Amino acid sequence: MSQPQKPQATSVFILIPVHNRKAVTLSCLARLKQQGDLARYAVVVIDDGSTDGTGEAIHALYDTVAVLQGDGTLWWTGAIAQGMAYAREQGAELIIWLNDDCIPHPDALARLVEFWQQHPQTIVGAACYDAESNALHATGAKGRERRAAKPGETIEVDEMSGHCVATPIAVVEQIGLPDARRFPHYHGDSMYILKATRMGFPAYILGAARIDHDGVIKAQLEDFLGQPGSPRSWLEDFYTVFLNKKSFYFLPTQCFYYLQKYGAVAGSLIFSVKIGQWFMRFLQLGSRQTISPR
Repeated sequence: MSQPQKPQATSVFILIPVHNRKAVTLSCLARLKQQGDLARYAVVVIDDGSTDGTGEAIHALYDTVAVLQGDGTLWWTGAIAQGMAYAREQGAELIIWLNDDCIPHPDALARLVEFWQQHPQTIVGAACYDAESNALHATGAKGRERRAAKPGETIEVDEMSGHCVATPIAVVEQIGLPDARRFPHYHGDSMYILKATRMGFPAYILGAARIDHDGVIKAQLEDFLGQPGSPRSWLEDFYTVFLNKKSFYFLPTQCFYYLQKYGAVAGSLIFSVKIGQWFMRFLQLGSRQTISPR
């Protein structure tokens, strides 16, 4: 594992969880280098068991980037939790989650850091745009209302997606690390922020800080089925959609999400309704090819 150089001004650590998409990861790091962020902040890549040479390529090209190794079972939340524990040990004051398919605009990370410096007990995330359509997406929520921040706006939220989010170390010290057991891949980000806001830490989306997301921002059930015409069985399709950790519709995670967000009674009722809606949609789509195995 290579050790990052400490940032000159503040102990700001950027955490990038990755798995088997070397070209995407290297493109993200190249953009950070071009914008000066690699020199300005400590960057940590958590490589969860990649077999495509991701870790080796990072070592060869970016000697200031730390690479933490996983065994392929960390998933997003476990990788982020490992990175946060490492950053805390290294004296981090601010931790920034960054997915490697989310490209910050040149001043985006600096704006998040500046906002944190002015509001040191506050979580702040970037506004997320679709890279292809240039459309602004609502990646935060206040109660059941989805929220997004336009340029010039600062929008308060209870929870938000972890595409690019800055969290002060005070949050980690008070509530610990994200829950990788209940939320291994999805909702680990939003539920961590929800827990923090309920403990008194405000959270905002900063419209002046923009990232461009190159991929699916809001998943649909059909995204986890793949192309039609596969000889795979109905049971295999069912497993892929509802019992695979990589699926947004992974039932244990969704159950914990609704219970934690809405409480036992309301959460159970909402989850029951959602299961019915998802299953009907699954039947409508029919048996189709599953996503490629992780």
